[in-house]
Amino acid sequence: MRARIDSMKPSRPTPTRTAPPRLPDQFWTRGRYRGYIAFGACGFFLLTVGLLLLRAVWVLGSHDRQAWERLLAGYANPVYLVFHAIALVALVWFGLRFFRVFPKTQPAKIGPFPRPPDAFFAVALNGAFVVATALGVAVLWGILG
Repeated sequence: MRARIDSMKPSRPTPTRTAPPRLPDQFWTRGRYRGYIAFGACGFFLLTVGLLLLRAVWVLGSHDRQAWERLLAGYANPVYLVFHAIALVALVWFGLRFFRVFPKTQPAKIGPFPRPPDAFFAVALNGAFVVATALGVAVLWGILG
């Protein structure tokens, strides 16, 4: 049995009461707030790594071997190495968490088809992640290219 759409409608118009905004009690220590904040903070790594990748593609597009070698020498800087190590851990965690949440957000029907089981999404998304990572490593190591 479905609820009537107007079942919660007030009998007469009234002013809307709103509570003042405030942080939940024990914001940093209770619930899943740290995970949510870390998931959102991974946007910094997504943006920064994307911009660094765009810079590398731009240098490659210039067809200047010396510019490419300067870029690689710059990436050998310990600050870049530490950043990329942290970014690797953060983005792998971000991707795996996203793939775990993604199936829960899918509708009951996708077009005319019923929704696949959660196991399908887990296998397909994690499999695509592993394949894309393996291809990226193969290209960067010169196996493919």
